[in-house]
Amino acid sequence: MRPSRYGRAVMLRAWVPDDVPFLWDMLLTAIHVPDGHEPPPKSILDDPAIAHYLAGFGTLEGDDAVVACDQDGRRLGAAWVRRLPPDDGGFGFVGADIPELSMAVLPEHRGRGLGRAMLEVLLASHPVMSLSVATDNAVAVRLYKSLGFAEVRPDGTSTTMVRR
Repeated sequence: MRPSRYGRAVMLRAWVPDDVPFLWDMLLTAIHVPDGHEPPPKSILDDPAIAHYLAGFGTLEGDDAVVACDQDGRRLGAAWVRRLPPDDGGFGFVGADIPELSMAVLPEHRGRGLGRAMLEVLLASHPVMSLSVATDNAVAVRLYKSLGFAEVRPDGTSTTMVRR
């Protein structure tokens, strides 16, 4: 357990197969929703462009995740990486040898350092990774830049970032 900025003990741990349903919940939560817009329906997770981030998680070389839990074991957020093949790359795909990051924190636990803490744990094992982030998600862009990610490919409302 490590203390978080809001005074409660938070445990960051490696994922286990029982976490996969929570990872799917976090994948839905990771979809950026601009202020004033409705979140997408859960059925968006059936879209192959979204589903490939978790379908069969644990079966591809390099699949890895960290889960943040409170002192009672309740999951608060997750961050994971996956290497997708070139013919099925994700929104932040830059190469088959570079894992792509996905992450989310439950809304009521945001702004307390959990995302940074989870990402730092993953970066210790995967120092090179890519991601896609909505350009209007200033908090996330700031976090990624502070951890060494650089913008490499703007694409309308999002940009691909890489940490090398």
